[in-house]
Amino acid sequence: MAFDMGFDFRGTAGYVTDPAYGVPVLGETYPHTYSNSNGDSINAGWATSVSAYDNNATYDVRLAGANYHSNDGTPRAFTVDLSSGSAPGAGSYNVDLAIGDGGTQDFAVYDNTTVVIDGTNGGSGYVTAGIHWIDATLTDRTSGQFTTWPGVAATKAFASTTAKITMNQNNIGSLSTLAHFRLTLQATTTVVRQHMLTLLGVGA
Repeated sequence: MAFDMGFDFRGTAGYVTDPAYGVPVLGETYPHTYSNSNGDSINAGWATSVSAYDNNATYDVRLAGANYHSNDGTPRAFTVDLSSGSAPGAGSYNVDLAIGDGGTQDFAVYDNTTVVIDGTNGGSGYVTAGIHWIDATLTDRTSGQFTTWPGVAATKAFASTTAKITMNQNNIGSLSTLAHFRLTLQATTTVVRQHMLTLLGVGA
């Protein structure tokens, strides 16, 4: 099974039940070891403190809460070490995220220092209504489907072993509220790597 770790941000671990790939994030600082029911583990966490809350237990578990901070121009980075635990390191990952439910969302996903998803909207952020979230394609997903998260993932290459999602890069007021961040290794990455090793006569 390909490595698959979903971070579900909220205030209370037992508020809802995470899927087998998911883990609750309650604002822990880096490095914190997260382990899901599938047996995957990884080190991750916030570089600086953020706030956390439970939202609504009837929503999709990925939307049931959030970690948040004011958009004060000081980025809050949630860092994931792709070389820790059972994580496979650099590679191509499907990135799923949900950030919103009211407020102005100002965020970015990084491969170390390289932006792979720019959610800053040129510095003005994305204004979201209640029960609306921005997904990895920067699409506003509406309230009519909040019981099943309809967000679309984006496939991104991570050349380094550091994946980050940041909030609050610009001093634009309001709050950025991160509900969900998921990294799933693309199965083709493992196949191609094994094929290359075979060609090199390594690990037959």
